[in-house]
Parts: sequence; structure tokens; C-alpha cells
Amino acid sequence: MTGPANLLAQILVVPLIFVPIAYCSSKRLGWRTGWIAFLPLAYTTLVTLYLVNYVSKNGVVLGVWPLAPSVGLNFGLMADGLSTPIIFTIALLCTVVAIYSMPYMEHKLGECGSGHGAYYALYLLYAVGMLGTAMSTNLIQFYFFWELMLVPSWALINIWGYGEREKIALKYFIYTHIGALSLLAGILAVYAAFGTFDIPVLLSLVHEGSHSVGFLRWVVLAMFLGFAVKMAIVPLHTWLPDAHAEAPTPISALLSPAMIGLGGYALVRLAYILFPEVFEQFSLVFSVLALITMIYGGIMALAQDDIKRLLAYSSVSQMGYLLFGITSSYPQGISGSMFHYVSHGTCKAILFMMAGAIMLETHGIRSIKRLGGLASKMPLTTIFTLIGFLGIAGTPPLNGFQSEWLIFTGAFAGAIEAHNAVRLLITIVALMGTVLTAGYALWTIRRIFFGPLPEHLDEVHEAPLLVTIPMFILALVTVVLGIYPTPLLRLLSMFFG
Repeated sequence: MTGPANLLAQILVVPLIFVPIAYCSSKRLGWRTGWIAFLPLAYTTLVTLYLVNYVSKNGVVLGVWPLAPSVGLNFGLMADGLSTPIIFTIALLCTVVAIYSMPYMEHKLGECGSGHGAYYALYLLYAVGMLGTAMSTNLIQFYFFWELMLVPSWALINIWGYGEREKIALKYFIYTHIGALSLLAGILAVYAAFGTFDIPVLLSLVHEGSHSVGFLRWVVLAMFLGFAVKMAIVPLHTWLPDAHAEAPTPISALLSPAMIGLGGYALVRLAYILFPEVFEQFSLVFSVLALITMIYGGIMALAQDDIKRLLAYSSVSQMGYLLFGITSSYPQGISGSMFHYVSHGTCKAILFMMAGAIMLETHGIRSIKRLGGLASKMPLTTIFTLIGFLGIAGTPPLNGFQSEWLIFTGAFAGAIEAHNAVRLLITIVALMGTVLTAGYALWTIRRIFFGPLPEHLDEVHEAPLLVTIPMFILALVTVVLGIYPTPLLRLLSMFFG
């Protein structure tokens, strides 16, 4: 296996090599251990950036390493038009959040706290879990990395979170593990029926149509339950506001922007692509769930005073958008959903970083009613926050506009092509519901950054460079992909075209 295929392996192996290095070097480096985590993640970002260009010109990159050939089990990694935008987003977010973590964890643990090594070792494992999930080519390997995302993120919340962190981490673990068990049931049912875990092989076997639709319905439902828990689709969402609000803010900037959206990616990869006719039968029900999630999350965000809980409910709402595009069962709508993973990732990471920056500079204040007038004290953070909120509100020329435009164009086109008045009505209501996003976004900006400055915030100043530089990088990507989304949209159009 040579060339680009080896690069896929390096995306996982290089960060894994640095896990023990990060753990052992913390006694000497203290908070600077973050640079040990940053180096391999920066390398993976450069590799994924190269793959964006390579895949768009040369097609799929596939690497396969035999594990148990007798049962058709190989270790396979793939970068294609669907997975490449996802792994690029994950790598970029993990890299910039590694920088952001350093001043944040220094504030939490002290300059030479003993926990820095454990934090960054778990952080690297968490990144590997997400990257491996997006590149997997067989179902058991996919499930392994799916669970690998859970264990380090649970530990990060349980050890370094806020409030009742042990209780909240346990709730997070139970919810997402039960969802994973439902996914596992679907995976084992697929193996029992088709005799293989290999996704490309399954694709050819499923299209032979030798199994009953009734059986495949249960498979799709079991998988959807697992993915819906991860995406926090209403009514399976209750773990998310607590976990995202009380996690360490750098981890919140990965949980919401990177991890939960992988449920949407997996829904496309394992349910829609493998069983399109069966998925289509559930599309109306799933679209109603998506609509409820969009509106419920937006209304709950409007009701929040805690800035991190507001952003958590905003993430619930945004996952409704992502699911809605997938349920259109139309190439343009699904491409929009996958691009929305990217746009939500960059914008929501900026916003969680903003929340952490404010907490750092105000000694932990999270209550919006105690804030105000911070634009004069934190002008850079204000600009980046505007970009983040306007991005998720779908404002041109930001990347959120591109993704939402594709989602709703695809939803309308799918409903019209199917001559389905109910789906058309649902799409109209969903489009009207986007006002909620603009509402809580603009109202939050107004309450935090404008108006009179409270006396207790007189000493606040701009966040340090290690906080603002990651926000600047993501803001720049948000604008660039809004103006020129072609590199990623070309990949998606290759896959769905």
C-alpha cells in the first residue's frame, strides 16, 4: 500500500504515536504539553487538505489491510467525495482547539498541573476516534471508532468538567452507549443477512435485492436510533444540553461542532447509501422529527440565560437542519447537509471558544444577563462571534448560507419531484423556522457585546492570542468557504452526482 493510501493510515497512526508522548511529557512541559498534541493534529490537517485536492482530481483513495480474511474482516480506510470534507473538518477543528486548550487548561489546572498530560492524551484519542469513524470501510471497524469517540470524551467531561460533572458524564455515557448498542444490533443483523462487514461489498449485495424489505426496515430503524441519539434528535436530545454546557469549553468546541454531526454522516453512509429504498419509506417521519428538532432547539435557545446552554440548544436545532437535508432523499439536499456539517463545525466552534474567552476574562461568568457592552473591551472576540452567529443563521457570504441554501433547495426539489404536498408543507414550515436561529443569534450578540458595560466588567480585556488565533483561523475558513465553496462542493457533487 503506497502513496495516498498510506496517508490515510498516517492520519490515525501519527496522533496515536503522540498519545504516550503527550502523557509523559507533561511533568516537564506543563501547560505547553498542548504543543505536543498540536503537532500531529496539524500534520493530519495538512494531509486532509492534500486529500481534498487529490480526491477531487483522482477519485477515491482506499487502503485495505487484512485482519481476519476468513470472516471478511479487513482494516480499511477510505477518502471519497463524502468522507473527505468530514475528515478535513475534524482535523482542522481538533488542531485549532488544541491551541485553544492551552490557556484554558492552564487557567483550570495551573501552569504545572499534573493533569495536562492526561488531558492531551485523551484529547488525541478522541480525535483519532472521530477521524477513524469517518474513514472506516467496514461496519465493525466503524463501531470500534464510534465507541472510541465515547470513552475519552466521557473521561474529559467526568474529570475536567463543571458542576455535577460525574453525574452529567454518566448520563452522557449511558445515553450514547445505548444508542451505540442499537447501532451494533443493526450491524450484526446486516452481517447475519449478508455475511460481510465490508461496506463496498454490502453495497453490491444489497442491490441484488435478495432480502425482505421488512427485515431491512428493522435494520434501518436500529441504525437510525443509534445515530439519532448521537445527533441529539428530539426526543433523544436530553443528554446534550447538560454535557455540552458542563464539559470543559475546549471539549464543548469539539462535542458540538465535530462529534454529534458524525451521526448525520453515518446516517448517509450506512443507511441512505446502503438501503435507499427503505430509507425513503421513513423519510417523511424523519423529516417531521427534523422539523421538531429545528424548532424546539431554537425556542429553547431563546429561553437560555447560560451562554453555554444556549449554544448547546442551538446545536440541537442545527442537527435538525442536518437531518432535514438528509431526509429530502435528494442529492442537492444531502450534499447541503454534509456541507452543513462543515459550516456548523467552523461556526459553532467559534461560538464555544467565545464563551470560553468570556469565562476566562470575567472569572467564570456564564450568565448573559450579567454581561453587556463587551464589544469595547473585546473587539476581536466580538467580530469573530458575529461571523459565527451570522454563519449558523445562514447569512451570505458565509458558509452557513451555502449549506442552508442547498438543504432547502434540495428539500423543495425532492418534494416537488415526488409530488408530495405534505413534504412541501413541512419544507415551507422549516424554512420559516430559520427565523428562530436569526432571532437567538442577534439577541445574544446584542445582550453580550452591546449596551452599557456593567461596573464589574471594567477590568475585562481582550483574550490572549492563543484564544483569539484559533477563532481567527475558523472565522477565515468560514468566510472563504462562504465565498468559494467549490473545493468541498466538488467532492460532494462527485459522490452524489
